[in-house]
Amino acid sequence: MMRKVLVIVVLIMISVVCVEGCKKRSGDSDSSGEVVKTKAEYEAEAEREINEDNMEAELKKIEDAVELEATEEP
Repeated sequence: MMRKVLVIVVLIMISVVCVEGCKKRSGDSDSSGEVVKTKAEYEAEAEREINEDNMEAELKKIEDAVELEATEEP
């Protein structure tokens, strides 16, 4: 009798551990807090920020950033 009770208690404990261990908690997410934009969002942002008046300056900024990144890589 005692053996059956012990087996049932152990099985219940194992079940509880398995069920609780399988739940995904909101704090356990892999996100680093970084927001990822879609292609459409980038295009809409570019259309708002770049116009004919500042087109040359924006192109220069992008070229400088690419050149800087290229020189930093080994």
